[in-house]
Amino acid sequence: MSSKIKKVQNATRNKYKIGEKVLCYQGNFLYDAKCVKTKTEKPQIEYLVHYYKWKSKYDEWVPESRILKHNAKNLQLQHKLKQK
Repeated sequence: MSSKIKKVQNATRNKYKIGEKVLCYQGNFLYDAKCVKTKTEKPQIEYLVHYYKWKSKYDEWVPESRILKHNAKNLQLQHKLKQK
């Protein structure tokens, strides 16, 4: 299988795209972040996220379970978590 086909398959398997703005759990809170890289650690995909307004030393690899799409519903959840 060519490397081009593998890249396309990986891109369609990843829930989040490189450069996509997301919300990421850090402890009990959701923070604005951006997907920087992806890697597959069988059986899961991990994403390197950069938290907006944080130094790059806090960038970290996180599993898909800690990331949410950046949309109105999840922004409301973020707001509720901040209020608690």
